[in-house]
Amino acid sequence: MGAVTEDCCPEPIAGPVVDGRVLRHVWTALGPLARGDWPPAPHSLLVPHRAESLTALDEVLAGLYLAVDAEGRLRWLGKAHRDGGVRARLGDHFRHPERERVYAGVFVVEADPFSPVKAIEAAEGRAADLIGLRGRMGPRTWPVVTEAQWLAQVTSHPASRIGRPRPSADGSEDRSAAPA
Repeated sequence: MGAVTEDCCPEPIAGPVVDGRVLRHVWTALGPLARGDWPPAPHSLLVPHRAESLTALDEVLAGLYLAVDAEGRLRWLGKAHRDGGVRARLGDHFRHPERERVYAGVFVVEADPFSPVKAIEAAEGRAADLIGLRGRMGPRTWPVVTEAQWLAQVTSHPASRIGRPRPSADGSEDRSAAPA
């Protein structure tokens, strides 16, 4: 499917200006899953700089992102978890002309790429609540989680996929976890 040639959706409603307080709420929402530098650096999404910014974000596979307009107002709070990460999610947005026109920059709070999907979703909902976005940005919705649910998700760890070493069948010192 190619790019959308006409506006398919209303232009995203402007939210608050993304400042240190807003960024701190997003960082806090990720809790122990947050990675990277503080404060998150803005990346330009203006056409002359977009390719360079997207390349810089290429390796960010999980996290929360805040797309802002030219005045620094929040236009989108979203999440990425693997499947191409933040770059792919922004590419999805740019298929909508009404979003491409207003997104001038993005802040990304990176998360551990091995974070459970449910934890990233809970962090997105928690960030929306901490910033006070529900009901302020039109029909946008975010996951609804209680504080206890959020805390349980962001502090959970996926089950280890690494098996215990097994003795080799031939008695050698190879104790690989790989199946024999």
